[in-house]
Amino acid sequence: MNYSDTFFSLFVPLAVIALVLLSKRIVLSLFVGIVLGGIMMHYQEPLQIFSYVYDKISSVFYEYSTHEGLSANWGGIYVFLFLLCLGVLSQVVLVCGGVSAFVEWARSKVRDTRTSEFVAFFAGIVIFIDDYFNALTVGQIARPLNAMHKSSRERLAYIIDSTSAPICVLVPISSWGAYIIGILQSSLPKEQGNALFTLFGSIGANFYAWFALIGVFLAILWQINLPAMRKNINVSIPQDHQDEYPPSKISFLLIPILVLVFSITFMIFYTGYKTSGSLEMLAMLADCDTPFALFCGGLIALVVSLILSSGFIPSRLYSTMIVKGITAMLPAIVILVLAWAIGPVIKEDLKTGLYLANLAKESLSTHALLLLPFFLFLISAFISFSTGTSWGCFAIMIPIAIELSLQSGGNMVVAISAVLSGAVYGDHTSPMSDTTILSSIGAGCSLQSHFITQLPYAGICAIFAGAGFLMFSFTQSLLPTFLICSLALIACFYFLKRKYGGELQGV
Repeated sequence: MNYSDTFFSLFVPLAVIALVLLSKRIVLSLFVGIVLGGIMMHYQEPLQIFSYVYDKISSVFYEYSTHEGLSANWGGIYVFLFLLCLGVLSQVVLVCGGVSAFVEWARSKVRDTRTSEFVAFFAGIVIFIDDYFNALTVGQIARPLNAMHKSSRERLAYIIDSTSAPICVLVPISSWGAYIIGILQSSLPKEQGNALFTLFGSIGANFYAWFALIGVFLAILWQINLPAMRKNINVSIPQDHQDEYPPSKISFLLIPILVLVFSITFMIFYTGYKTSGSLEMLAMLADCDTPFALFCGGLIALVVSLILSSGFIPSRLYSTMIVKGITAMLPAIVILVLAWAIGPVIKEDLKTGLYLANLAKESLSTHALLLLPFFLFLISAFISFSTGTSWGCFAIMIPIAIELSLQSGGNMVVAISAVLSGAVYGDHTSPMSDTTILSSIGAGCSLQSHFITQLPYAGICAIFAGAGFLMFSFTQSLLPTFLICSLALIACFYFLKRKYGGELQGV
């Protein structure tokens, strides 16, 4: 059955989101979603449902075609291997005393919760090349500091998530920028200008990305802990026993992290150059192999860490470290497997994004062209939230936004900004999103508690972003709109500071 023209295409994503909220069990919710997809696709052939579920999950690791036979899905496999390397690396720097040495040094430099959280914030701003890279690396840098100064892992996950996708979409020199430019090049009419200049022009009107950064900055500055954040503190996460390992050298922590950052960055550009044959930065980013770069960087950092700490770790602990590192990452890998497995169910089989995009195109072209940016923001947010991918939303909605803005004579660049803003908000908050999952991994907290705790903060920023697009629809003036909505957002967070300001208790 073709679900692209029926409301039933929304059933699986809505069911998964409802199950996450009700049961707080993300693995169960995702698996049930895949099974529901199988039932919808094969309700006339019940025995095919089991085969459908197996095919979707196994496709994360390999694919089969009659022409090529079995072929490994190396993109996913490299990400899993990177996570395993990261898990073992974390154990190595912990056992050898690198983390203890860093915490001892930081006691004299970072004196409070606010400063430790700002370290994570500014690290997230600086590492803008890729959202995967950002989420996992910032977690490794900031987690010891946050634990020392009694900041919950949920707060760290919120900081990481709010500076990964938002900063990547604002900086054209990133994997996100290269991807969006590729879509714009194939969608823009020739007379409408250069894709890169169009993306640059959209930055100022990308309200949600800016407001997400402003919001997390204010949440740190004023130590705003909303009720959801106060109720969920280090949920289901055992306490680290870092004091069991005496401090050694701070270089045992810093050198592997620096090697991780530089080796991944180098491999991103190297793989891009190898594929494109061009030394142009955007061309290399457009053709880079991020999963392979992550794996290579993680493996290099792990090897360097093992060499540096070889004299400080008893040989009997190596097997324990490997087992603990792998075990720590297995829950995250299971969630990623199911999240990637349900993606094709929603996007390709049920065609949820196509249904919503067609619905938007039909309704907006006849009724609400004046409010085009506002509606594009809402629809893009819903598509991205329901499918768990902003990139898929970009591919669907950017061509529609361009076409509708040309038809209505509206501001095409702001229409594109509305799509980018909505897609980033949906990606930022969806429990099925890669960045949501990886941010919780980077911070070391449960995915359920991260999803629940960051939703109110992101929702406030989304409300003011939506108000910005609504205001622009009537004023057609960007700078006053941005300033008014920014000041209103700051005033809202100031009010929240008076009510919910203050450090967390019981961390």
